[in-house]
Amino acid sequence: MEFLSFISRMRILVLILSAFGLVSCTDKSKPNIELIQDMMEQPAVKAQKEEKFFKNGISELVPPENTVPVGFKPYKFKADPEAAGLKNLNPLQGRLDEETLAVGKKFFETNCAVCHGYSGKGDGPISSKYPTKIPALVSDKVRNWKDGSIYHVITMGQGQMGPYASHVPQKYRWQVVNYIRKIQQETK
Repeated sequence: MEFLSFISRMRILVLILSAFGLVSCTDKSKPNIELIQDMMEQPAVKAQKEEKFFKNGISELVPPENTVPVGFKPYKFKADPEAAGLKNLNPLQGRLDEETLAVGKKFFETNCAVCHGYSGKGDGPISSKYPTKIPALVSDKVRNWKDGSIYHVITMGQGQMGPYASHVPQKYRWQVVNYIRKIQQETK
């Protein structure tokens, strides 16, 4: 019986020493050995370059019709700004907590402040380059808009302002709306 327990202990010891031996054999200064090089070195397709692999020669492929990215929620008020103002309700209504405002501020300062200014007065760094005056977000007109209307303008654009749907992800647009409301409260 003692002999068997000695053998099992020796087996465990040999396994542990083998594991340490294998780990110590790797040389971190040398690159990995690539068994299947195709996985490591795939040809990259440059955007807007001709690619003979595709039938039409265009490298930028459009997703198949009626496909929707995972987690994407289609915007149902695209063609109806009035309905957006009335029916698109802010799920973060009145939330002016630190986290919500920090995210809203980040996206506002990155995308909106260039034109509308950091205080929302329409005096951003490039506002003088526009042929018409950029609207102030702290004006009575915008203050009287519903949150859904502001969300709609961010998503679809209005007048000279193009859509910012690709710049401000859906999940953060309401936080930008709340940040604009905070700026409006501070500027009276």
